[in-house]
Amino acid sequence: MVAFDYDRTRATAARLIARFGQKGSLRRITNTGPDYDPVQTSEDFDCSLVDLDQSQAHVADTLIQRGDRMVYLSTEGLSITPMLSDRLLIGGVEHAIVDIQPLSPGGTVVFWQVQVRR
Repeated sequence: MVAFDYDRTRATAARLIARFGQKGSLRRITNTGPDYDPVQTSEDFDCSLVDLDQSQAHVADTLIQRGDRMVYLSTEGLSITPMLSDRLLIGGVEHAIVDIQPLSPGGTVVFWQVQVRR
């Protein structure tokens, strides 16, 4: 039995996100210096993403709030792994990351499913 090629699936996802999505940035904020007087610096990492509305069926009785966005974030060209403390810039507007779920069958991250909030 031949193993499924998840790298090929990841390449397909990256191509579709690039074609139908948009460019954005993943902003990582780091603290340096002493805890009582930290210095914050931010670094932006270019990424490709698809910005989607949340289904109203998901809003009722869940942690998803009205106005939250679902974003499919491509792994293509992304040099870091997204974290909850990061910010996602969509159309120049900064969004807080509420949840991150990798689509990773077979241990290969095909894309990141990210819930964001303004």
